[in-house]
Amino acid sequence: MNLEPAHCTLCLQVLPKHTLNKISVRVFNTLYYRRVPHKGRQRIVEYNAFHHPLDAIGHWNRLYGRDGFYQFQCVLPDETSRDGIRDMLEQVAKAGAASFLGVLKTFGAEGLGYLSFPRPGVTLSLDLPVQSETLTLLRYLEKKTLDNGGRIYLAKDATLTADGFAAMYPRLAQFRSALQEYDPEGQFESDMSRRLEIRAAS
Repeated sequence: MNLEPAHCTLCLQVLPKHTLNKISVRVFNTLYYRRVPHKGRQRIVEYNAFHHPLDAIGHWNRLYGRDGFYQFQCVLPDETSRDGIRDMLEQVAKAGAASFLGVLKTFGAEGLGYLSFPRPGVTLSLDLPVQSETLTLLRYLEKKTLDNGGRIYLAKDATLTADGFAAMYPRLAQFRSALQEYDPEGQFESDMSRRLEIRAAS
């Protein structure tokens, strides 16, 4: 059975731990930036290839070696996003945490869910290789997210603290009430829910 993405053109083996570093990422970024002529170009791209460019590289996560990587994504309000995101990126660069993937997007209205992540503002998404100082960097990014009135995306989170989570999601009390109503025996739990103390008394 073929499990590779439909338009995979290159399938990676697990690469050495330090394949992604400041030099290799700088070279990649330069080449990627220069792939389009200064005058621009137009071409038709298949739908999936446009929306999921990394699928062209099978097992792209192996670029980070056997130790893997953390994903981090936050959203900051419009009024703090410019300085806040600049500060975050400067700290990532200072830490030498070369990110193969970095994405900036703007968000519109907040979602209806009690733990909805989007809100009006700018979202920053990074892949950070696992290194000795990565957890310290993620703690810094959590603090800067809080300082700037933002929140972290739970679907990509692996390190957010319970206190940080409670401060970022103002409708947590309503979510806890819904949990109590629909799952009073606490049958549905996960490692994340325990780490974030989602069921703790508000």
